[in-house]
Amino acid sequence: MKHSPISKKNLIKAILVSLLTAHCSLLTAQTPQRTYDLTKLEPNWQAVIGGEAVSPCVATSYGVALLSDGRLLSACTGSGTVIWQMSIKGRPSPYISSFGDFLYVVSDGTKINLMNPSGKTLWTSNTQFQITNSPVVGIDGRVFVQGKKQIACYGLDGKRKWKADSSELGNFPICQLEDGSILVFLKALKNNQSVAAHYSAFGKWLEDITFSGIVSSVESCENGVLISLKNGSIGLVTSLPDGTAASKWVNGSGNSGGAFKICYSKTSGNTAFFFQNGSKTEAIIVKTESGEIQNRFQVGQIASSDFKIARSTQSGFFISGSYSACEFLESGTILYAALLPPPTKWNAIFYTDKNYIILAMKDWTMKGFLMNDVPKVSKKTPSKAQKISYIKSIEYDSTAMELGIRPLTNQKMAEISQAFKNGDYGEKEKEYLELLKTEAENYIKSYSTESHFGTDEVNFFAENAVFTQNLLYLMSKTGTREFSLFYARLLSTELDKSQLLSVISFAGQLGYDEDGYMLAALENLVLNKIRPNETTLLKAVCDTTYQICLFMGRPALNRRGKNILTHLFFPSYDQNVQVYARKSLEKMINLEKK
Repeated sequence: MKHSPISKKNLIKAILVSLLTAHCSLLTAQTPQRTYDLTKLEPNWQAVIGGEAVSPCVATSYGVALLSDGRLLSACTGSGTVIWQMSIKGRPSPYISSFGDFLYVVSDGTKINLMNPSGKTLWTSNTQFQITNSPVVGIDGRVFVQGKKQIACYGLDGKRKWKADSSELGNFPICQLEDGSILVFLKALKNNQSVAAHYSAFGKWLEDITFSGIVSSVESCENGVLISLKNGSIGLVTSLPDGTAASKWVNGSGNSGGAFKICYSKTSGNTAFFFQNGSKTEAIIVKTESGEIQNRFQVGQIASSDFKIARSTQSGFFISGSYSACEFLESGTILYAALLPPPTKWNAIFYTDKNYIILAMKDWTMKGFLMNDVPKVSKKTPSKAQKISYIKSIEYDSTAMELGIRPLTNQKMAEISQAFKNGDYGEKEKEYLELLKTEAENYIKSYSTESHFGTDEVNFFAENAVFTQNLLYLMSKTGTREFSLFYARLLSTELDKSQLLSVISFAGQLGYDEDGYMLAALENLVLNKIRPNETTLLKAVCDTTYQICLFMGRPALNRRGKNILTHLFFPSYDQNVQVYARKSLEKMINLEKK
């Protein structure tokens, strides 16, 4: 796919506030409340990782994960307990990303692997190009990867959704706007200005965006993409209803150079821009939604060339270079400063939500240093409903459906089935997902209407078994996490037993069950709805329970799965069911041993 020669010029109208530059030089850092010398301090814990770290640490709900040159992926709690260690096939790379507790890991330079929360590799796909940055996870679980001149997108099932050729890309990672579209930054400048190609989540090239200067740093956030230019300007790029992008705000930072790092805080909704101001590091706190500068202060002496990591914490931000690190509040108060061991002794650094600095040492250990054991006050913001989809269902004429005219035709179903099998369906995916989502909603609605209004109308889905089965099959092949919610709702619907069997079976083929809703629905079926002599249904429950637990790899879901299976051991169940359930349980136990 080639970029259009038409570009959006001067998307960000830079506003330089040069008068503030002189003020910046007068800023002084506060004295840290505590100081630590980690060269002399004994670690609170340490764990063996089987080699030197080749990847950064990435955050998970249980702590951190990282990859070592011994081809060993290690998962560790924030307080030092090693949960599991798994070997990976192929040569390890420094590129790794987390999606919840799932990990996207790059190996052999060209391969992307999805590993579940237990460390099991669910699939490996060869991109056929050298991957040059960490994978970027979309809102429905799809993952974007970039090469020197390529961008590609894969689903949760490992099937490639699309691939696009590009002009040579720069070093910035792919950034994601709030509508799920992405910005890919090009290496070549245009009239000494940076350019980003804007693609939809489905691989459609939308526009080239020309900035008013050279981009120095980028960061995706819930509001869009935060940008810093080398002329000192900062801004926020957001998506518009027509699919294009625009700057929501632009501001001057008061610096003559660009920020070397941008760090967004979900806790406060603010963003820290980090600048090198002489030999000092300056943090500027900005209200992300409006661009209003809240505060500015110095936080140590970390040069852009020395920078290692910055991340938001429960109360502020953490930043580290090779020799020192600190955590600070948005008010400018420095909670602590830490002197780090010589950089010749460690490869990676991380700061956990439990207030530990973690160092991946070159002696094959991870060492954790507790920096603050006092509970810290954090700003509470109302939690937003988690967005999981790029698509909306179609408003379809109910009269047309009453006449037998469906949004999703048999011909279109055959097309979608072939596309999902072959992959690389690109822009067509939007139409496919809209149609599947519409019919999934119609399916659920058809039964809720019956139960609430006692209608005598013929239920299309009950009367058209082949259509319904094909719909359920296609829902399981989308490679997104959205349809697990539909399966959970259908499993809780009063379906006839033949439809219920299909729903159970295809829910297992999907496998993804983030919040355990499908397993909860299966448990309810076993306890309250499926009779002990309905052998075929109960065996399908066993298979699907195992498939979900296999894919999800979570101890909590495994426990629930085991409860479902052990319930089928009761004497009231057919002996064939008891034997089948016992074998399924043995397979689950073997999973946990690997």
